[in-house]
Amino acid sequence: MQKVVTHSGPFHADDVFAVATLQLHFGLENMEVVRTRDEAIIATGDVVVDVGGVYDPERQRFDHHQVGAPIRESGIPYAGFGLIWKHYGDKVTGSTSVSETIEKSLVLSIDASDNGVSVYNLTELEIKPTTISDIVSLFNPTEGTSADLDAAFLSATALAREILLKSIARAKAKEIVKQVATAVYEASSDKSLLIFDVPMAKSLLIEYPEVQLIVSPDYPAASTNWLATAIPKTHGSFELRTRFPEEWGGLRGEELAKVSGIPDAVFCHRAGFLFVSMSREGALAAVNKVLGR
Repeated sequence: MQKVVTHSGPFHADDVFAVATLQLHFGLENMEVVRTRDEAIIATGDVVVDVGGVYDPERQRFDHHQVGAPIRESGIPYAGFGLIWKHYGDKVTGSTSVSETIEKSLVLSIDASDNGVSVYNLTELEIKPTTISDIVSLFNPTEGTSADLDAAFLSATALAREILLKSIARAKAKEIVKQVATAVYEASSDKSLLIFDVPMAKSLLIEYPEVQLIVSPDYPAASTNWLATAIPKTHGSFELRTRFPEEWGGLRGEELAKVSGIPDAVFCHRAGFLFVSMSREGALAAVNKVLGR
């Protein structure tokens, strides 16, 4: 039985996800979670995270609050989650590349938030996005209540475990699909349009600047339709390399078929990045019109 010690009181995403990572590694049945700030109890922990004032992986101590705590080359300091992930990520995922993907997609934002580092700028709309750190904070009992903080912490770690498991599964699946995307790209003589026989995420083609559009089947569980998708200019951007005609945007069925000249047209997104048809031929007809063929 592994005794994992973290701090008591209100919790944050970094200690929640750090403990959730250890739960995945050791197994719930093989791990006891103790939340305390009592130094005598902290000293008895097999693994201590986010408390204790020591970072020493050989002794399984993973705090980041002390002077001289580690900082990444990017300038983002490590928090409890990042330190645990640094030493346990490969073990939990079984893959260095997958653990690196989750470091980028999940760990960095949580560590930055815990250390007071801003990683985004608000647009003129001034709408702050809801982050995972915000969601975890909702598990803390409301001020003035007598709710059990330790029970709330364990509820939050249950959510964190699910997020980690789904993130790991998604990253592993994405690696396989990425190989398909790369193979089709390399084999294609016309790299402005790539055609796939399996569902394909547009994000996987952003790194190839020549690719403007892809055609792929919809997810089988969703429908038998085919999708024609425009590729964004960069990750996180809504600006497209090309788009479907503005007059198609928001139209469906017969109305879209009449305007586009594609008989089995189903839908065109009003933002111009997606065209749906009942057949592969219909999706190809749509992209050929965009490309002027």
